[in-house]
Amino acid sequence: MRSHHAFLPLMLAACGGQSTPVDAVDASSDVGQLDVGVDAADAVEVGDAGAASIELVDIPAGDFVMGDHTGFVDPKHPSDELPLHTVSLSAFQIARSHTTCAQYLPFLAEQLAAGKIQVKAGGLITTSDGTELGETSDAQAPTCFTFSGGHFGIVAGRENHPATGVRWLAAAMFANWYGEKLGLKGCYTLPAGTTDGSGRCFRLPTEAEWEYAGRGGQKTPYYNYPWGDTNEENRANEVGSNDPWEQGPAPNTTPACFFDGSLRKKADFAWPAAVDSYQTLDGRNAYGLCDMAGNAWEWVNDWYSKDYYSSSPAKDPPGPAAGDPMPDGKPYRNLRGGSFLNSTLYRGDHERVSNRDPGYFRGKYQTMDDPNGPWFHIGFRVVLQTR
Repeated sequence: MRSHHAFLPLMLAACGGQSTPVDAVDASSDVGQLDVGVDAADAVEVGDAGAASIELVDIPAGDFVMGDHTGFVDPKHPSDELPLHTVSLSAFQIARSHTTCAQYLPFLAEQLAAGKIQVKAGGLITTSDGTELGETSDAQAPTCFTFSGGHFGIVAGRENHPATGVRWLAAAMFANWYGEKLGLKGCYTLPAGTTDGSGRCFRLPTEAEWEYAGRGGQKTPYYNYPWGDTNEENRANEVGSNDPWEQGPAPNTTPACFFDGSLRKKADFAWPAAVDSYQTLDGRNAYGLCDMAGNAWEWVNDWYSKDYYSSSPAKDPPGPAAGDPMPDGKPYRNLRGGSFLNSTLYRGDHERVSNRDPGYFRGKYQTMDDPNGPWFHIGFRVVLQTR
């Protein structure tokens, strides 16, 4: 399996390695040059860029039966994982892990310098119309990003944690920005959020792509989780994993790819727990993708429509043209994968690879002790569309 890497001289730690503090970024300065160290014929052509490294994994074209193979019924939105239906997907590439705080930071700096975003009362909003994009650490919902003296920074030790508190529009903006840094067109027409279905560009995965990648090619049988049918503790960042960040300050994320089967040591991570070591189980799937269950919810490209599986096209389904109105009357995009607030026996078994969850249920509440909200447990990963 081939993977592509892009490198920025921004002192990033490798997945699972020791976090290196990232200084506040001067939004008026150049945030770096990007170089790509790949030898593949179809490698992304790169020009000047200020984007941190994102490792991509090749996902081959193929068919799979999408949906719930185990008879689970979510009480909040029952039967939205049925009917089972065969989907054929073109090849694509997907990020090995969540987009991290260090990967997201240069995007924030450039958007601020360009006058496209501003910080108000600790919140990130668009300058044009005040649309919410996320938070800084000064907002009610905790996050890894700081903002002081007109500069963005990262809370020490959080560089390789998932960027959370990210709204769907901000994730789409990042995908466009990252692709353009690599000399590609933007997938999205913003702020409408419509996508171009052809050509090479970065975007959020469709629901079908996310589930197909999350299953890791396993079909006989279809697993309930990315790694198998048993959701063991220490295999993903979820309630009950007792990981060394679980009792620390929110958000209780772990570094990307932390759960890889190795013995982790406090000396390498400076985690808040008193324990000196923590034995992980391997939560990666057969494609080598990390954190497809737990840690942080992931936005996908699709609007949420409860009955979409009944009319979904068989080839590269793009998702519905519009979303179902939620109880507040608004449509929402879909989320996948669960977060550090979920587990098999607690709060809905959201780590199941087939689980669908509209953003309404995971972001509408505004109390820190509510497992559904606000947004501090929601992030994303990108895909490279190659068709």
